[in-house]
Amino acid sequence: MAEVLSIEELSAGYRGRIVVRGIDLSLRRGDILGLLGANGSGKSTLIRAITGQIPLIGGSVAIDGIDLAAAPERAKALFGLAIEPHELPASLSGRQYIELVASIRGCAPDELPTGDLLERLELGRWIDRPIAEYSLGTRAKAAIVAALVGRPPLLIFDETLNGLDPVAAWEVKRVITALCASGRHAAIISTHVVEAVPVLCNRAVLMAEGNLSRSWDAAQLAEAGRVPGAFEESVMRALRIRAAA
Repeated sequence: MAEVLSIEELSAGYRGRIVVRGIDLSLRRGDILGLLGANGSGKSTLIRAITGQIPLIGGSVAIDGIDLAAAPERAKALFGLAIEPHELPASLSGRQYIELVASIRGCAPDELPTGDLLERLELGRWIDRPIAEYSLGTRAKAAIVAALVGRPPLLIFDETLNGLDPVAAWEVKRVITALCASGRHAAIISTHVVEAVPVLCNRAVLMAEGNLSRSWDAAQLAEAGRVPGAFEESVMRALRIRAAA
């Protein structure tokens, strides 16, 4: 099955209050989707709904053909979520956290895209120390490694790449690109770094006030990427139009 993620008429929120509504979105193997939007636009709520952290108010989510509501354990084993760094369990070491995620996913903790990933991210010397001692960037690295363990078909990064140093960010982007280019994975990258999207992603969507406000396909991103600042300008224009409306 080529479709890794299928979202239909999704609505979700908190305590009965709808935050995102009427979301239709699908990802096929090979897709790298840039998820954009201002603070409060609904990006994190959408990701929490996709990953089963909050219940749906309406609509459906299927991951690799498995309905999230009907078979949550099976569906959750099919995605890797790099959680926000501050949400990592501070009392565990990085290795213990990765082992915990691997046990939930049903894979070996060393089942990573490349055997030298810890060294490439300069995480090896921290891996057996408590997460409480980690910097923000080191926590982000641990969260990313945990998302990649077992090489699940759907990879989700909720602004996790933003806290990385340039070398680590470059290495992680290389891994994501290679996995998706293999035709076995798709990725969602939620980010505020608008200028990075045309370089890394082949699709992009902009959220505003809980809705998908605009989308860009591979051809549109490639065209925007040829002119410095063109994509950022198109995103800002879309936000201004939405605000004015």
